[in-house]
Amino acid sequence: MNEGVYQDEQILSKEWVRDSLDISADYSKPGSNQDGYNAIGYGYQWWVPEGNQGEFMAIGVYGQFIYVNPTKRVIIVKVNADPEFMAESYELKHVEFFRAIADGLD
Repeated sequence: MNEGVYQDEQILSKEWVRDSLDISADYSKPGSNQDGYNAIGYGYQWWVPEGNQGEFMAIGVYGQFIYVNPTKRVIIVKVNADPEFMAESYELKHVEFFRAIADGLD
């Protein structure tokens, strides 16, 4: 959230944080893969939604999410056991949902 800084201490290097969210390689850009996450880019275990709002997510099995939007200073954690987690556009619907929450907190 703060480029790797926690309580005034640099825990992770700024470079690592930036690199972990870098989706400039063709294979990591939104729309470059052919699976269910087609509209979400990928870097260092983070999923980066299309639209370049600066946010990123961790996505777990059965609909678990950690959504981070540093620009709006919002973190949303969703724990779940949804048997429909493989439904079409499941992740994109959650991106819209999380963005709506973040926008509502402004």
